[in-house]
Amino acid sequence: MSQTKNELTLKRLKSKYAIEHLFTEGKVLSTKHLIFSVAKQNKTTAFYAGVSVSKRNFKKAVDRNRVKRQLRIALKTHELLLSFPGNGMLIFKGRRQLSTQSIIKETQRLLEKL
Repeated sequence: MSQTKNELTLKRLKSKYAIEHLFTEGKVLSTKHLIFSVAKQNKTTAFYAGVSVSKRNFKKAVDRNRVKRQLRIALKTHELLLSFPGNGMLIFKGRRQLSTQSIIKETQRLLEKL
């Protein structure tokens, strides 16, 4: 099962305006531990993605950074499912750390809903 890489690239979402637009006019999908907000845009040639972990649920920065790293890995592994230009934000709403494989599986379920 070989897949060719699409022409879109996955980049980090940094713009304050883009993040605000994402939450006001974007589509929201969720699973048990993840929320994925997506807004399609035809102007760009890339998919800009951001990740977020609540400080309320993970007090230590080390734990938050680990979960953020796992979320970025999950987005990179399913980069081919993001075949449209736009913005997205993946938010972890769980209270305990999960394994990377379980986060990847949940991310795949979210992206298949698109």
